[in-house]
Amino acid sequence: MNQKLSHFTILICLWTSSALAQKTITNGNLTSDGVRALEIRSVFDPMPPSGYAPLRIVATNGTDADMRWDFSFLSKTQQFRRENEHRSRLALPMPAHSTQSATFLAPLSVQYGDTSSGYWNNNHQFHITLDGTGLDQRSFQEYHERADEFPAIAISKGLADANHSKLKDEVERLGTGGSKREFFGSVFAPADLPEDWRGLSGFDFLMITSGEWQAMKPGQQLAVMQWVRFYGELHIYATAGITPAGLGLPSGFDLDQKEVSLGLIRLIRWDGKSLEAVATVSRYKGVVSRAEDITSAYAGLTSGSIRKPTWELLNALGARNFASWQVVAFLVVFGILVGPVNLFVLAPSGRRHRLFITTPLLSVGASVLMVGIILTQDGTGGIGARLIAIDLQPEEAAAYVTQEQSSRTGVLLGGGFEVKQPALIEPLALPDTPWVKLKNNNNSQPAQLSQEGNLRGGNYFQSRAEQGQMLRSVISTRARLEMKNGLAVGAAPEVISALGFSIDDLFYVDEKGTVWRAKGTLATGQQVKLNRSDSSTLRTNLEDPIKLSGGHTVGRLKDLINGTLPRSTFFAIAKAAPGFTIDTLTSIRWQQDRVVVFGTLAQP
Repeated sequence: MNQKLSHFTILICLWTSSALAQKTITNGNLTSDGVRALEIRSVFDPMPPSGYAPLRIVATNGTDADMRWDFSFLSKTQQFRRENEHRSRLALPMPAHSTQSATFLAPLSVQYGDTSSGYWNNNHQFHITLDGTGLDQRSFQEYHERADEFPAIAISKGLADANHSKLKDEVERLGTGGSKREFFGSVFAPADLPEDWRGLSGFDFLMITSGEWQAMKPGQQLAVMQWVRFYGELHIYATAGITPAGLGLPSGFDLDQKEVSLGLIRLIRWDGKSLEAVATVSRYKGVVSRAEDITSAYAGLTSGSIRKPTWELLNALGARNFASWQVVAFLVVFGILVGPVNLFVLAPSGRRHRLFITTPLLSVGASVLMVGIILTQDGTGGIGARLIAIDLQPEEAAAYVTQEQSSRTGVLLGGGFEVKQPALIEPLALPDTPWVKLKNNNNSQPAQLSQEGNLRGGNYFQSRAEQGQMLRSVISTRARLEMKNGLAVGAAPEVISALGFSIDDLFYVDEKGTVWRAKGTLATGQQVKLNRSDSSTLRTNLEDPIKLSGGHTVGRLKDLINGTLPRSTFFAIAKAAPGFTIDTLTSIRWQQDRVVVFGTLAQP
C-alpha cells in the first residue's frame, strides 16, 4: 500500500493486535492501545538539499515475540529523464515488550546536471518502505521543491514561530520568478537536533536564539560546533547584554563574530520578539550554497562554448587523449570482417550456412580483442591524487579531516567500497570531457548511489572515467603537537611531535601574532626549536598545496592564511598522513597525496 505524505515532519504508522491502521496524532504525541507502534519524524521541515537528513524513529513492540523493522529509504531528484538517487537501509531489532528510539541519518540525493531551466528542476522525492516481522509491507512518499538560488538555512522554532511567514514572503518578493524557486529555511526544534554533525551537513547556516542554544544538550552543541569547524555558519540571535562567554562559546570574539577553523559563529542582536524581514533575508541572499559548490564549482570556467578545468587536483592527473580514432578504426575493420569478408570469403555463395558459425565467432573474437586493447591501454584499477586538510584540536581529542580527491580509472571489477569511519562523501561535478560522466550540464549521467552501514555503492567510481569526491570526517585521536614546558619568558618555542606521521615544514603563530618556523622533517617523538619567521614566508610555503584545492575549501583555507593569521595556531605540510586519510576504493593507486595540517598546540 502506498501513501502520499503532505508533510514529512510527522509520519505515524500504528499496528494494533487485530488490524493495520493509521491514526491521527495530536501535538505529535503517540497514543494508542496498539501492541506495535512506529513513529518516524524528520528533524527538519523541509529536508536540506544535500548531505544527510536526520530522522527520529521511535518503535514499540508490545507483543510477546521479538520482531525486526527493516527500513528502505530512497531520496530522488528528477530532471526530465535524469533521476539522481541515493538509497539507504536500516534494520532495527525489537525485543519483546520494548520501546526503542534512534536517529537515522538518511543520505540525500543532490541535483546534478543542468539546473538553469526546466519545470522539473530540483523537485525532491523521499520514499520510505517499511517491513515489519509478520506485517504487510507499507510505502510512504513525500514530495517537495528545493530552493534554486538561496542557501540552505536551518531556522529554529523560537525564531520561526513569529517570523517564518514574513521571511518567506520577503524571499518571494525578491525572487527572480520563472522556473526559479527560492525559500527561506527549514524549521527545527532544537531538542530534536542530532548529536552527529552529519545531521547538519546539508545546511549553510543555522539560526537559533540564545535561549534555545543554552537549553541544548552538550552533545548537540558539540555536533553544531563540529559542523561549524568544517564549513558551517552558526548565527545565534541574542538580546543586548548576552555575551559569548555567557553562552559557553570560545573566546576571541571580535565585533560579535569569530572564525572557528573553516566556519564562523556570529551573535546577531535582536529584540527577542521580531526579526526585521528585509535585513534578515538580505543577510543570506546571494551567498553561494554548498550544494552549488559540489555541483558547479569544480566544473571549471566557461570560455565561449568550452568548459575550462580549473581544479588543480584534477589537472594533476595529466591530460589524456580519448583516442576516438582507435574506436573508429576498430569499427571499420570489424565492419569489413563481419560484412564483405564474412559474406564473400568465409561464407561464400552455396555455403551461406557458415554464417551461423562465422558471425558469432567474429563477434566474440572482436569483443575479446576490444577487451584486450582496453586492458592494455587502461589497465585495471586507476590512479588518483588527494589533498587532505587536517584541523587538529587536541583539547577535543579530535581531528577534522577535509579530503578532496580526483581519480582516473581503467577497468574496474567493482565500484563498491567500505569506509572505516563515519564520513560525508559527496561526488563532484567536473568539466565536460570525454572521461567525465558527472557534469553540470545536460550531458551529465545521473548519480546513482547507495549506503548501508559502512558500505558505499553505486557510481562513485566507474570504469574508464574521471571522477572527484569531497570527503569529511571527524576522527577521534590523541595525536598532537605539544609545546614544551618550562620555557623562559621570551624564549623561542620548542615543540614535541606526537602526530603519528612526519611533517616537512612547521609554522606557529603565537598569541602575540609572531610567526615561528621549523624547517626540515619533524618525525613523531622528535623535539624541535622554532626560529623566528614572518607571515609572507608562511603564506608562500602553504600556497603550493592549497592551490590544489577548489570550490568552498580553497576559499576558506586561503582566507585562513591570507587574512589576519589566527593566534596560537600552527600550520604544517606533509607528504602522507596515515590514520587520517579517508580510504575509499582499494583498486585506486593514489600517486600524489598532499597534506596540510593546522590547529592548536597542546599546552603542557
